[in-house]
Amino acid sequence: MAMSGAREGCTRVATMIGQLTQGGTEKQLYLFLAHCDRQRWSPIVYVSRGPLGRWEEPIHQLGIPIILLEGRAWERLWQFRRSCRALQVRRFFSWSAHTNVYGLALWGLGIYRVGSFRNEFAFELAGSYPWIRSWACLAGVDAIVCNSQETTAAVCRRAGDHQRVVYIPNSVESVERQGYHRLQWRRRLGLHDDEVFILGVGRLAPQKNFARFVQAIALVRRDAPVRAAIAGRDDGCLESLRQEVQRLGLDAETIRFIGPVPNAQELMCAADIFVLSSDREGMPNVVLEAMAVGVPCVCTRVGGVSDLITPGVDGLIVDRRPEALAAAIRLLAQDQALRQSMGARALKRIGNAFAPQTIAGQLWQVLE
Repeated sequence: MAMSGAREGCTRVATMIGQLTQGGTEKQLYLFLAHCDRQRWSPIVYVSRGPLGRWEEPIHQLGIPIILLEGRAWERLWQFRRSCRALQVRRFFSWSAHTNVYGLALWGLGIYRVGSFRNEFAFELAGSYPWIRSWACLAGVDAIVCNSQETTAAVCRRAGDHQRVVYIPNSVESVERQGYHRLQWRRRLGLHDDEVFILGVGRLAPQKNFARFVQAIALVRRDAPVRAAIAGRDDGCLESLRQEVQRLGLDAETIRFIGPVPNAQELMCAADIFVLSSDREGMPNVVLEAMAVGVPCVCTRVGGVSDLITPGVDGLIVDRRPEALAAAIRLLAQDQALRQSMGARALKRIGNAFAPQTIAGQLWQVLE
């Protein structure tokens, strides 16, 4: 792709991400770019290994070029260096720990390099020579952005004295016409007004542990006739989850698997309780999104959940036993007033503090 240099007075910024398929990390990148001061910055998006997909077109509509790197690992590093030199890039912002290594390709070019860690488990990098990868994801950057306090503490223990480590949480958009979306989705799911609907959203992957969600719902059903659904693409766990539903004597109407949806926040408007049953998270976007539409959340104690929820005030945080998850769900399912008050406090907690323009402003400030 042929591109001229940055406009006069603008600083060229190379942002790097692994791929642009649908996901929370990709959405956070889009919100960051959408709130860019184009009089100050001229961003380019580099994709380290593809695929492009869901977020390619929205980013193109912002007028921001996308460059897909190709070839073997060392070829992509060399291609990135040559491109940054040709386009007179002055800042680098890696959007994940896995792409922080591209900062090493920029040694000697006078480019200020910012990396990201989205959970502390990023140090457990897969593949050959994980200790080298773990070193490289820190060595290639001058500053590091973490999206949870837990991750910030873990990175600070490993970062060099010369490296700046900053905590900046994820952002979340507000949703208009929440009442309309609630009505439409509840009709679509065949829910009556007085039925308590419990929702989980995320990839059907092992670390999300939706089996724990299913087990908790089975326990709650002994005392409260709740209904539930899980929304998200199948990353290999759908069949085993269906088998777990059958094993526990539940039917397809009690827990529905509805696949990926275009806008999960609109679906969340239909929920009375949102449940996060994960084993691992950074700062979970789905919890932010549920709180932003006033839905109380029950979460396992993982990642950045404690940065968002004050237990017993604007949500509930429990240990990872299905029984603990079920007890918290049951408490809310049987008390409508508590659900409403906790949801209202959750909405107030999110407020403007996590608005995209607020968080993007903090992220762009790191590049100054």
